[in-house]
Amino acid sequence: MKRANFDFTAEWFRLLLILISGLLIGGIMFLFNSLTGFFTAFTLIIQVVVIIVFCLWYLRLIFAYIKELRKKNPEKKVGVPLGWAIVGLIITLINFIVWIGLSVMMYNFPKVVFFVPTALAMVQILYIFIKSNRRNNKDWLLLTYNAFSFLYIFIWMLFDFGVDMPGILGVFSHTITSDVMWWQLFFVNTGAFFSPTFIFPPYLLNPRYYFAQPVSEYLAEKKALEEEKDVSVEKVESEKQIEAAETEESEQEKILPGERKPFFEEREKQRKIDEEVTAIEKEISRMKIDKDVQHAEHIGSSDISFSYRQFIARFDVFLRTFSLSVILILIVLTPLMFAGNISMNVSPAYNKLDYAQRSDMVIAVDGSVFSSYDFEGNFSYYWNNELNNEIDLAKELQVTHLRYNIKSRVLNNNKSKQILDSGIALIQSQGLKVILAVSGDLFFQKKELINNIYSDAITFAQDYQPDYMVVYNEINGELLNNINEASTLDDWLPAIANVTNKIKSLSPSTKVVSSLLATKNGLSDLQTMLAYNTSLDVISISFYPIFFGWRFNLLKEYSTLFHQESSGEKFWIGETGMETLNYGEEAQARYLAKVLDLAAKTTELDADGVCIKSLIDNHGYTIEHGITSHMGLVYFNGKKKKSFDAVKYAAEVIFSIV
Repeated sequence: MKRANFDFTAEWFRLLLILISGLLIGGIMFLFNSLTGFFTAFTLIIQVVVIIVFCLWYLRLIFAYIKELRKKNPEKKVGVPLGWAIVGLIITLINFIVWIGLSVMMYNFPKVVFFVPTALAMVQILYIFIKSNRRNNKDWLLLTYNAFSFLYIFIWMLFDFGVDMPGILGVFSHTITSDVMWWQLFFVNTGAFFSPTFIFPPYLLNPRYYFAQPVSEYLAEKKALEEEKDVSVEKVESEKQIEAAETEESEQEKILPGERKPFFEEREKQRKIDEEVTAIEKEISRMKIDKDVQHAEHIGSSDISFSYRQFIARFDVFLRTFSLSVILILIVLTPLMFAGNISMNVSPAYNKLDYAQRSDMVIAVDGSVFSSYDFEGNFSYYWNNELNNEIDLAKELQVTHLRYNIKSRVLNNNKSKQILDSGIALIQSQGLKVILAVSGDLFFQKKELINNIYSDAITFAQDYQPDYMVVYNEINGELLNNINEASTLDDWLPAIANVTNKIKSLSPSTKVVSSLLATKNGLSDLQTMLAYNTSLDVISISFYPIFFGWRFNLLKEYSTLFHQESSGEKFWIGETGMETLNYGEEAQARYLAKVLDLAAKTTELDADGVCIKSLIDNHGYTIEHGITSHMGLVYFNGKKKKSFDAVKYAAEVIFSIV
């Protein structure tokens, strides 16, 4: 039987090792992040580290093009025309300035600012690749890496203008964006479902690497030159040997008998020399020199030190390996993402669903005006116009409530507190009802957070008497992740009961809501909460979809358990929504329509309320025109998505308006 013979030095084996290593590292990071939240907390730092790495690479390219402009020795030419060297230098400088200088503030700039240099870089990359003397498997994968970067930024830019690809093009485009989202979720940030946080700049190809002679040709030419040189050297050496022999003969005539060196000593000396040469040749034959390293050394300038050339070679290999690990994982995810996007577009369209009529049902949307503020709690300068726009949109949707998530820093800012006073009054005067979520602030100790929520709840109850107030939102999710102390749901139930009773004593008309994040383990938390006398009016579930079925079966498990064990509370889908950047307009419209359809039917979820996240694509880290999430029913530029019509139609049927 013939034994299989694997070549562990083959390129396919190295790529497989890169993929396996990348998945293992990603898995460890994901588990560690799930337990500690370490990488989520330091996402910005991770992004800065990546920027530094690419900064070094871009500087390398800039120097490579400058070297092409200044080359004096024709033998150093690597095939870059002078005109293209100038264009390449300009494109590299533009990308360097934009990606290195602005990428940390990416959410606060129109994406066209990043798309233009990316498009220029893509032209440069394609030119280099087409004219290249090197097209190995790894080089094709690097081209794919750049194609992913280009298409991702292109799709994101389209969303700034309110454009989504239709039909099958949409499925393909959101396969790419959801691919990147899942890669980020796996490696960096567990919040990447909703906000892209780890963006890669284009990997500009090094023209000196790709335009240089193939290594085989270079080595063949070098060998021919050396052989030619050896012939001339041999001729000179033979002449020297003849001359030396004649000299030696004349000198030997002068040597007396007995003075000549013994023959066996000369033979022993020659034997040792031969052994050393053989050992060196054997060691060299064992060394497997990486062709990429060899090539990088070949194109390295001869006027810099060998150690620096070695550093450049290693850095080139490191960056190629880094890029390959990204693209290999994205390629592995692609079939899953495509199938997932297909599955999200097979649910019936919103106008083909038979919604039940529920006149007492709550349908709310998250607003942005009072949920977006800077670090000091300041609202947007244009808050008044933005609020009027949200009120008009909410009325057109036929929703019953506007919800805002407000942190303590807003209440501690006198100017923002005055704006909030007038804004809430304006909403209520327009016939809409208000849901205020007490969000606390950046506290990492349990006692501090409890006191903070209690204090803010008193302010809301006394000053605004909202129809509903949300306390301890996602008690088994995001809220507990921010606390340094180990705790269970049982530790928080007395605090929930305490603040609930206080709110009702100050504002009897206000209904109090608390929520759980819909996870498989959350079912036991729901059972625990229902068994405790919290005095809550509503227990809500935060529910977001994933691929293949949207997890509706899990949501039905929550509904079944609630209706079996509830002692008078109402059941809400307290937060739900879908990212259109990652999944598309069509998928979002179908998903929200399906949630409203199931929620309204007593034979399905039998929910008393649904709150959709959100009305308008959310603001970024600052409050002026930055976008971190595309979960809105309306684009940031004001254009309505398909989901806007879907929610409007569902509300009209549920409330018997049509």
